[in-house]
This record gives sequence, structure tokens and C-alpha cells, in this order.
Amino acid sequence: MNNKFLKLINYLSEYDFNMKDNYEIYRALQEKKTLSKKSQKIIEDNITFYLFSPKKYKTNKTIIYLHGGGWTIGSVKYYSFTLGTLANELKRNIITFDYPLAPEHPYPEGIKYCYEAIKTIFKKAKEYQIDTKDIMIMGDSAGANLATSICIKAKETKDFKIKKEILLYPIVQTNFKNNKKFKSIEENGYNYFLTKKMIKDYLELYLVKKENYKSIYASPLNAKWLFNMPETLIITADLDPLRDEGYAYAKKLRRYFNQVTYYNMKNVIHGFFNNPFYFKENHHVIKIIKKFVGDKIE
Repeated sequence: MNNKFLKLINYLSEYDFNMKDNYEIYRALQEKKTLSKKSQKIIEDNITFYLFSPKKYKTNKTIIYLHGGGWTIGSVKYYSFTLGTLANELKRNIITFDYPLAPEHPYPEGIKYCYEAIKTIFKKAKEYQIDTKDIMIMGDSAGANLATSICIKAKETKDFKIKKEILLYPIVQTNFKNNKKFKSIEENGYNYFLTKKMIKDYLELYLVKKENYKSIYASPLNAKWLFNMPETLIITADLDPLRDEGYAYAKKLRRYFNQVTYYNMKNVIHGFFNNPFYFKENHHVIKIIKKFVGDKIE
């Protein structure tokens, strides 16, 4: 089935899709999904949080999840099945929220909103019986970019402390002209749906100003002082243009004496974790995450 799926993706990738002109179409299609009834809505400090709790299991351990979508598309509704599955499999509460999307809300609005939302989670932790010593953060793609950028900022401000971070196929740099450094940009940038052109569109919608491209909160791989980051799990997709920068970020975190676990999943494309065609691969990824967070694999 995956080979047939890849053939379809290869075919679709031949079309010159302009994300800058069509992001609203993507949003409309994603909004057709139904928000899982398993989630609980909580409003604090004018922020709407969604809590996914494991079935028949009470816990005060929590993972904050930031969804992907190139900072432009994506929503809790679109990710709700995946988030419910994570809560059940990891036996942890998953807390998430929708953040302001570009181009209506360009950088740094999204990361500022996420940072303040996470501060609220820590502030209200006792009220909702959340163990602040065990809060982890997880994100995919642009959500992973936001997640690790927030960890960098929190390390500097000491507003809160994240125990561990889980980054799925993260975008961690903004220079897609330097293809010699990251060979996966050329290897995978044309045939696997997330193309070089699409990445360029996302960046232009999100960053707007040229000086933003160099910010460590947009391009965490540019950060020069990465000591004392949370223990990190990075999982990349072998057929992803972002594969090599994810590996480069893992190596850089290790150079600053951080604990890092890295996996590259073979024969999968960017975004595979929220894709039902990759059921077996996602089952394996959940096993990796279980081991990383310290749970027994059943």
C-alpha cells in the first residue's frame, strides 16, 4: 500500500502548487474533520486548551503538543485523532491549543502566543493536578520548530522548565539555498509532496521580514549557546527535504552536552505521523516515544 501511496504522492508533486495563494483551501479542507469527543475544552487567560486524557487511566503526567502545518495551516481538530491515540498509548495527558497562523499573524506572533499559553499551563498546574516536574513538549514540523524554540527561550528566561522535548521531522533552519550542506533538500525536494517551493512559500508567509530568517526562534540551528536543553528525541523521515537539518540539530545539541536520541524512519515522507497510510511505521514511532519518556512497552 505504501508503494502505491508514494506513486500517488510523486504524481501530485509534479503540479506546481502555490501555497501562498491556496493556503485557505487547505484550511477549509482540514476544518471538515470533526474534533474528537474525547477531548475536554478548558479556557484559561483567554486561551482555549484541549485536553486529551488516556482511557481508564488517571495521571498527572503531561505532554504539551504543538501541531505542524508550516505555521500557516493545521489545527487541533485536524490532529485530534492522533492526539487521542498518543494519550492512550503513552498513558499521559496531552494538552494542546490552536495558535495564531500566518500570514494573518506572522512571526513572532505564533511563538509569543505559544510561550504565553505554556506559561499559563505551568501557572494553573496545581489547579488541574499537573506534575510540573514531568511536563514534556512535543511537536511535528513547524510545531517542532516552535517547541524547541520555546525550550531555548525558557532556558534563558527561566519562566518554566520542560523535562523532555520530542521533535518529529522538525524544520530548524531557514536557508534552503545552501543545498550542499543539507543534501536531502535536493534529494527529496521535488517528488514527495513537501517540495522546496512549498517550504519557500511557508517561510515567506510566516517570516515576512528578511531579518527574521536569522532569528534563533525561527532557525534554532543558528543558536550558539545550546547548553542545558531538555533531553531530546528527534525523529526524521527519510524521504523528507528536512531530514538532514534534523540530524544536524541532533548533532549540535550533542556538541553542547545534551542528551539526544535520534532516529531516521525509512521509506516515509514528511508528515507521516498524522497519516493513516503509515499505520505500522507510526506504531513503531510510538514504541520509540514510549521508551524515550520512560514507559514500559506493552
